[in-house]
Amino acid sequence: MKRIKNLIAFDCGNSSYRLVLGRYDGETIKMEVIAQESNEMVKIKDYYYWDILKIYQFLINNLKKVVQKVDQIDSIGICTWGVDFALFDRQGNMLNNPLSYRNEIGEIYLEKLSKEVQEDLFFKTGILSNRINSVYMISAIKELMPEIYSATDKILMMPDILNYLLTGVMMNEPSELSTSQLFNAIHKAIDIEVCKQFNISSDLFSEIGEHGNKVGNLLSSIKEQLKIDYDIPVICVPSHDTASAVAAIPAVEDEFLFISSGTWALIGAEIAQPIVDKEVMANSFTNEVGAYNKITLLKNSAGMFILERIKEEYDFATNKISTWKDIIDLSLGIERLDLMNVNDRRFFNPPNMAEEIMNYLYETGQYQGRFKWELIIKTILESMACNYAITINNLEKVIGRKFDTVYVVGGGSQNQVINQLTANRTGKKIIIGSKESTCLGNLGTQISYFDYSINLKRIRTVINNSTIRKEYIQEWDDKKILEKYSRLLK
Repeated sequence: MKRIKNLIAFDCGNSSYRLVLGRYDGETIKMEVIAQESNEMVKIKDYYYWDILKIYQFLINNLKKVVQKVDQIDSIGICTWGVDFALFDRQGNMLNNPLSYRNEIGEIYLEKLSKEVQEDLFFKTGILSNRINSVYMISAIKELMPEIYSATDKILMMPDILNYLLTGVMMNEPSELSTSQLFNAIHKAIDIEVCKQFNISSDLFSEIGEHGNKVGNLLSSIKEQLKIDYDIPVICVPSHDTASAVAAIPAVEDEFLFISSGTWALIGAEIAQPIVDKEVMANSFTNEVGAYNKITLLKNSAGMFILERIKEEYDFATNKISTWKDIIDLSLGIERLDLMNVNDRRFFNPPNMAEEIMNYLYETGQYQGRFKWELIIKTILESMACNYAITINNLEKVIGRKFDTVYVVGGGSQNQVINQLTANRTGKKIIIGSKESTCLGNLGTQISYFDYSINLKRIRTVINNSTIRKEYIQEWDDKKILEKYSRLLK
């Protein structure tokens, strides 16, 4: 009988981070959440930062807990969101806490580029020019923080930072690096020409990792903290949380549609090769690198962030600690249907989300009554489903084929109201995967380190064995609602 392998997945998102123990018996993975803690930006003067050292300490503290639970930890994998990074000097010292993509300084730099330059960047790399791409934040740091930038020897993305702190090895993981727009999704390498265009040295990047391979072993100083005498390999997993979440989709098809629903909603398709043409660019799709060099052709869209902000503001205004069920139930008694363009930049990070939505409804002539929390919540739910449906329709056009199923994974997949609305708006079967899909994809990739014969299809079989699926089908046709939403986009 094979010994159960004890694998650690660390999933660090915008709103929370968690450490998960996965027990792999050769056929299934059983997961246990060891600890979870909220994550939030820290504002210092004019900028928002991430507290990477607090995140790291959480990871170490909870590895200590796992050491007490199991006979041996067999491996560790790290996932985070995309685009954010930190700078390191020649001695390997971190020069700054990572700036958050929600700062506007990157967007300001992007706006300096002409439409023609932005299009040229897309056709070179396969990556759409987006205000949150790392290249624009790097450019802003060069201009606004020249002393920090001049001391920079290496750039590490968020998961690469944690891998480095654990192992002492600097490596850039490809799915994460593809969110920078300095990595070429077509050739799977740093784009030297684009680096030169932005006057960013390609030497700032390290060796590109390969999924399923080892980054390095845990540092001896950390082993001492954990009070262990054996090595623990840290594995190169698809470190961009979207890539790991898509790796965990229990699909049998070679190509499929998905929604990875979290703080952001990543609406896309897993395909073999990038699609780089004018129609892809016109519809705001981008070719990110996925697990094992698959391509996730996707649109980075507004996700649960808007609803998360509303929950925070509602709890503060009512002096309550509400559950997600409480929030969703508020919307059920509202008969009227108002819509908002969830991707309008005014909803990116306003001081007060609820007021911003109400003002939008007033300005678009949809509603003129008093402030209502329940109206705001229903508007968000209805609008998110419209956005999903229209994006999926556009995605099918650029790929050149129809699909009958959409797989939904991530924390937002537990929102039953949005799931049913999405089935209604798309007319497709909606299959719900795991809310812990990022951790499952992370753990699944670690399995391949121990057996190189295990490929992505086999990983998905293991994940399918490990999860319970739920399906939604269309209950009514909502084409008129989609037409109303489309008018708001013009």
